Amino acid sequence: MEFRFTDPASDFSDGLAVLGAYHQSLLAHGEQLMKLAQDIAAQEMCEALANRCIALHCYYFHANRLHHLDEEQGLFPLLLDRDPLLNGMMDLLAQDHQEIEEDWEALSRMLGSPPGITDGREFQRQAAIFEKRQREHLLREEEDFLPRVAMLLTDEEKMQSGARMARLRNLQQ
Repeated sequence: MEFRFTDPASDFSDGLAVLGAYHQSLLAHGEQLMKLAQDIAAQEMCEALANRCIALHCYYFHANRLHHLDEEQGLFPLLLDRDPLLNGMMDLLAQDHQEIEEDWEALSRMLGSPPGITDGREFQRQAAIFEKRQREHLLREEEDFLPRVAMLLTDEEKMQSGARMARLRNLQQ
C-alpha cells in the first residue's frame, strides 16, 4: 500500500478558499481519526488498522504543517495592524497552532508506529484530545475569524495570500 499526501487545495487563486478547503478536509479527517480510535479500542491491532493509522499519520503530518504555515505566512502578514481585534485573534490562533502541534506530537508517535499501540483506550484518549482541540480551532476560524477577514481583504489581497500559499508548496501560480 502506498501512502501519499494529496493537498486538499487545488486552486490557489484565493487564499481564503485554500483555508476553506483545508478546514473541510481536516474536519473530515477528524471524523476518520475518531472512528479509527474507536476501532482500535475495540480490537487488537491488525494490518487494516495499521494501514489506516499510517494513512492518517501521513495526512496530518503534511496537512497541519501546511495549514498553519498558510495562515501564519500566507494570510496573517496581510492583516497585521489593520484591526486590533484581528491582531488579538491572530495571536490566539497562533497559540492554538502551538497547542495543536503539542497534541500532535503525542498522537504522532502512536499513529506513525501502529505496532506500538498497545493500549487502545490511551490511543483513543490521545486522539480525542487532538481532534477536539483541532475541531474547536477550525470552528473558531470559520465562525469568528474568517468572516471578518473576508470583509477586510480585497480580491487582490486574497489572490496575494493564495500566491504565498502556493509558494509555500513550491507551486507556480
